[in-house]
Amino acid sequence: MAWLMSAVLLVFSGTVAGLPVRVTSNFEHHRGISLDRDCGFSAPLSRGRTFWLFCDTAWNDGDGRHFIPGSTAAVGTAAPGQIPTDLHELPTPPGRPPASPHPGGPAQFLTAPGGMRTPDGQPCTTNAGQFAASWITGITTTSPDNLLITYVDLCVTSTPKPFFIQGFGIAEYNAETNTITARTTVFSTPGAQLPATKILGSPILQGGSLYLYAFECGRWFSGVCVTGTTHVARAESWRTAANYQWYSQGRFTSDHTKAGNIIPSAGAAVSVHSFGAAGLHAILQKDLGGGFEVWQAPTPAGPWTRRSTGKVGCRGGRGNDLCRALTGHPELSTAHHMVISYFSPATRHVEAALFPW
Repeated sequence: MAWLMSAVLLVFSGTVAGLPVRVTSNFEHHRGISLDRDCGFSAPLSRGRTFWLFCDTAWNDGDGRHFIPGSTAAVGTAAPGQIPTDLHELPTPPGRPPASPHPGGPAQFLTAPGGMRTPDGQPCTTNAGQFAASWITGITTTSPDNLLITYVDLCVTSTPKPFFIQGFGIAEYNAETNTITARTTVFSTPGAQLPATKILGSPILQGGSLYLYAFECGRWFSGVCVTGTTHVARAESWRTAANYQWYSQGRFTSDHTKAGNIIPSAGAAVSVHSFGAAGLHAILQKDLGGGFEVWQAPTPAGPWTRRSTGKVGCRGGRGNDLCRALTGHPELSTAHHMVISYFSPATRHVEAALFPW
């Protein structure tokens, strides 16, 4: 049953199910400010910790307006059923992780990509309303404190093509030393939009293969994705583009143009995660107001079946600044509730809440 149909708010572990909590850091509390952060992804670390990656980060303080394009990272304690509010910001890799509690400010995690172009073919130089960035699309654990981080390289512009994506890559990261041990651009189309089937995220490791997901909305109507597709790709060696295959009609093919739809529901975005004993779940954002569906599958390619529906507490927003980045967090979820984070335009902050399965 959808969480909206429950008239009773369940309270446990200090968090009220369904009510949003801001994901905050010690820097915010120490400075008395609020970080304007876009997406929020997380992964479990050793010793009961959680690692978080955020997209573009901005804030105002006594020194003026600050803006970090691309990504910033933070670490905190992980407690099932609770939303972290005491993360400490990490320095740009490589840099020794500070001891907690740490009140220092955020720093760029992935450096900006080179060679990005604007839609009209000009270099993507930084100016008012334009910059190059690597935006995070997912994260997974390969071994304790070692992570795979997926991202896209793009030029953000004020043109009719505001998010001009020209590359997809994977970074390999050791959280214990705060070091990026490898960074690979898998697909690159400088000066041209990367095909939707190659804009990948939500990495899942299973059976010796890395599975990744892509989505594309074919038609919008009144803020709702009417027709759309979700694709899945896999690779046994993720650093080599030629090793990638896409699922189509019961088998995997190396031709990305033949990739088929695996979830029989249209969506504006898809976030897929492995929730341990609960298995694979996809969070399908249905509209620009925070509506979502939760789908479940026994294998990365499916078959996918709808399990529940719901709505996150997004408010406000206009134009491209709308409710977005619905993401699951397995290490914070419980046997009864899933933790989902999202960006709320009203607070200009990443928030998270618990939703019954």
